[in-house]
Amino acid sequence: METQIKLENVSAIQKKFIVTIPADRVAKTVEKKFIETQKVASMKGFRPGKVPLTMVKQYYADDVKQRALQTLISESYSEALKKHPLRIVGEPQIEGVPHGHEDEAGHQHHHIHIHDGESLSFTATVEIVPEVEPKDYKGLSLEKNSEEVTADDLGQVKKSLLDRKAELTPVERAAKMGDHVDFKYEGKVKTQSGFESNPELSGNRAAELGSGQLMPEFEAGIVGVKPGANKTFKMTYPSDYRDQNLSGKEAEYTVDVREVKEKKLPEWTEELAKEFGYEGIADFETKTRERLSKGKKEEVDNQLRNHMIEKLIEKNSFEVPQALVYSQIRALADDYANELKRYGFNDQMVQSAIVSQLEDFKKRAETQVRAGILLDAIAKKEKVEVKPADMESEMTKMAKGYGVETQVLQDRFDSNPREKSNFEFRVREEMTIQLILGAAKIKEKKSK
Repeated sequence: METQIKLENVSAIQKKFIVTIPADRVAKTVEKKFIETQKVASMKGFRPGKVPLTMVKQYYADDVKQRALQTLISESYSEALKKHPLRIVGEPQIEGVPHGHEDEAGHQHHHIHIHDGESLSFTATVEIVPEVEPKDYKGLSLEKNSEEVTADDLGQVKKSLLDRKAELTPVERAAKMGDHVDFKYEGKVKTQSGFESNPELSGNRAAELGSGQLMPEFEAGIVGVKPGANKTFKMTYPSDYRDQNLSGKEAEYTVDVREVKEKKLPEWTEELAKEFGYEGIADFETKTRERLSKGKKEEVDNQLRNHMIEKLIEKNSFEVPQALVYSQIRALADDYANELKRYGFNDQMVQSAIVSQLEDFKKRAETQVRAGILLDAIAKKEKVEVKPADMESEMTKMAKGYGVETQVLQDRFDSNPREKSNFEFRVREEMTIQLILGAAKIKEKKSK
């Protein structure tokens, strides 16, 4: 008798294999495992490997049957995948099939056990990438921001350069936005018994008002205070504040302003432009426009792609395998953790930050998984094929970005087929995105 394998549909993203292994195959596998065990078995009174098989069966039965079970499940599951090739994600959920063996209470066991002289049955439930029939992806109505570099954009860059040469002059007037303020502060947090002092919210600080260094509500408390004066004010921390011990809490601060300095920017002249490495004002404008234009184009392209993905997902509804979503959440969390560690965050701070971002990771992960499945389905439907010339073109772009010769990447891909396959997949996805954007109706928003 052969091993029987049936496939059942559970849902669009779940399939269930029902496997029955005949009794003779079960018995042969168990016997083989007993002989393997006999070769290494050690027992008092016998030399290693010379313990009689009857004694091995008596003392090692449970362990041997457990290993035989693992082998039988692993082998027959591989056979099931060969018979029914599926795009499986994650690990299978293995369960026993009731076999007529009941406990004293009359309940049937769903754990899997080998019973002498009997066949073995189990189910393997798997998550799969759904077969999606993509629709409404041609002629999408999309909006993109303007790529134009405005006078305001140039002004921001010029101001940041002038800031480096700014003079700070102490003044006796009240602090206002744009001033540099040196102050001492003491904070209390509201509890059930009133406002209680918190040493972590006390100290000395110097900051530029309006630069984003301080929270807006805190800045508002300092504005209007003269040097040598103090002020007590209340403020509420936002619910998504990075420190969970303070998020949503009301605080009371007393601020002593020690010094207020007014910032005076120098005049923008040809000489000053030269000090910053330009030939003059005209050269500054030309080079800055080029640099800003490149950055703006990348930003606008990313926004357009995100808008396209949103529209695609709106028009195509389907279930997504959770194993893929969880895997993507882990990848996003790992990237975020590595970034925070580079900024000097310790493990506890990283853990806390990840917990606060978890909802955002879940949303982003599900969007990325949906987008990947949809783009793959569209690529198949449109018969998008990656030709050697496409690979070469993308490789040249990638090499330029890394600042290496194209041959370096070619050699790396030649020695790592998996990496080459991943790169080819990304090229195919990019070609599919360009195909969708090429057929879209794109309206450009005007610069303000």
